[in-house]
Amino acid sequence: MKKSFLIGLLVFSLVALLVVGGTMAWFTDTKEASNKFTAGTVKIQILENGQTNPVVKENVNPGDIYDKEVKVESLGSKRTYVRVSINPVWEGNLPINNVNLIFADGELGTHWVDGGDGWYYYKHILAAGAVTEPLLSKVEIIGSLTGDDYQGKKLTVNVKAEAVQASHEAYKDAWGLSNMPTGIEPWTE
Repeated sequence: MKKSFLIGLLVFSLVALLVVGGTMAWFTDTKEASNKFTAGTVKIQILENGQTNPVVKENVNPGDIYDKEVKVESLGSKRTYVRVSINPVWEGNLPINNVNLIFADGELGTHWVDGGDGWYYYKHILAAGAVTEPLLSKVEIIGSLTGDDYQGKKLTVNVKAEAVQASHEAYKDAWGLSNMPTGIEPWTE
């Protein structure tokens, strides 16, 4: 009797669970939402005289002045800070005091700032798809300072550009700066 009572109670409990469980299915609902976040991109290219290929000059002479307009183009989707270094190097480690870099602004100032750390910083935040104003416009080989030691030697003007997202003070980690140089446009949302 006890056994049949327990079996009956068990059967009743199972039936009750099935009824309640079935009933609960009518009162439940499930929704899913997938949020996708696509990271922005920081990508740049150097334009020299409007081209992506570096300028190559042969048979140069002391006293010559060559066009070398240097700009930076944003190919990414993020607003960025941009900086450029320009380092002339003569083959054979000859002195470079005979190389005059002629800046587009004459004395910089209008669009670029000399950071004092070997880099020139663009004063404006560069928008996606935009191009900076020129930093450099010409390179002069000063005749009076270019002696026979330079004959047959190659002058390489190395141009390096870097960009970092303008938001969240990313320049601190990426460039190791505590602050941007004076005169650089501050980031605002």
